[in-house]
Amino acid sequence: MTDWGIDWNAVRDEVTRHLQALIRFETVNPPGNETPLAEYLAGVLRREGIAAEVIESAPGRGNLVARLRGRGHGRPLLLMAHSDVVSVERDKWTRDPFGGELVDGRIWGRGAVDTKGLVACELGVMLTIQRLGLPLERDLIFAVFADEEAGGRYGACWMWEHRRDLIDAEFAINEGGGMALTLGGQRFYLCQTGEKGAARLRLTARGQPGHASMPIPDTAMQHAARAILTLSTHTFPTVLTPTVTRFLHEIGRALGGSVRQQIESALADPTWERLAALPLGPGERRLLYAMTRNTAVPTIVRGGHRINVIPSEVVVEVDGRILPGQEPEAFAAEVQRLVGPHVEVELTTRGRGLEADPDSPLFRMIAETMAELDPGARVVPYLIPGGTDAKCLPGITVYGFMPMRDHPEEFELAHAHDERISVSTLGFATRALFEIVTRFCAPRVRSR
Repeated sequence: MTDWGIDWNAVRDEVTRHLQALIRFETVNPPGNETPLAEYLAGVLRREGIAAEVIESAPGRGNLVARLRGRGHGRPLLLMAHSDVVSVERDKWTRDPFGGELVDGRIWGRGAVDTKGLVACELGVMLTIQRLGLPLERDLIFAVFADEEAGGRYGACWMWEHRRDLIDAEFAINEGGGMALTLGGQRFYLCQTGEKGAARLRLTARGQPGHASMPIPDTAMQHAARAILTLSTHTFPTVLTPTVTRFLHEIGRALGGSVRQQIESALADPTWERLAALPLGPGERRLLYAMTRNTAVPTIVRGGHRINVIPSEVVVEVDGRILPGQEPEAFAAEVQRLVGPHVEVELTTRGRGLEADPDSPLFRMIAETMAELDPGARVVPYLIPGGTDAKCLPGITVYGFMPMRDHPEEFELAHAHDERISVSTLGFATRALFEIVTRFCAPRVRSR
């Protein structure tokens, strides 16, 4: 590590204060109302002499873009995250979800993990580079998008369509990765290089209505219930994408011995039974299950209007996620076969999965840097079961990486009650991202 004379404790504390401020902006989507948060970030950046712009795709839907200019030797690197958050059930929280409280070394609040924590870390990187006056070889862009939690229509997708000039880059660092996984005494950092597509479905079950005091067969409620049970218990076929194959290969090579043999055997005959038998913990096994198949999870049920009336129609919303290389229409047809003719299946979103090649200078820089910051650790590519704004930026190679070394369990607090992140995670992630960015964007300076 190059000694820049940086007080990393002071950087960590500043990032913490900014995260607390960001959490206090209630950017629940819908409606989002991200503009005040974007203006806050713009003010912080401008006071440091960094050009920043807030672009609204619609009233209140503000996107923040800032840029540190380089010498033009290579296309830009984009640091990206999103400012909107999912809703909360306040009565289920231990603390105010928009209070940004610092308690026992952790900042509490909606968005602490997903992804205001990353926003604060990337802001810290921008401020530190600017204060040091580091000459960059390529431009460094910082973008905080609105509307990620609802698909990006007012955020990254809108910016790519209408203001691509502000965010176009060769590579991007995004959310979705960085979780530390320990297997066989070896630490692996998961760098997101792929994600599943959102192929969401609406199931409509129909049947004869009637008085609820007189039960009748084949009602809409019965058809809907069977469809829900079918999808909730069905295991879709196991499919290994290039990302997951490489993920398993690299873990096997690192651990060697019988574990490597077991992994290679599972790769040669990739049934879920063989994959489930790998020496993984419950969390890792659950992740691997989602990484190796399409999934269809019923999440919302609507039907009926009076307690004593058998409804003629029941609607079930299904969160469908498909692997890269899978087609939404084919997935919907498969679900239709599963639920049968009494339930109509309609595609409501047609997202496709994506994969980015890990054989790149940026991925290698991430791996080299993490091996120095955390000796012996390895970075491996992986596929997240969910989706990110990467889908909106088809011309950019996007990697998800915010390293969580000390508290990897925080990764699972996204969208959960009592979402929170540790100060130590913020400090480590900010330093790691600073090292990665400066090595990649200012290689001549780093080599002196």
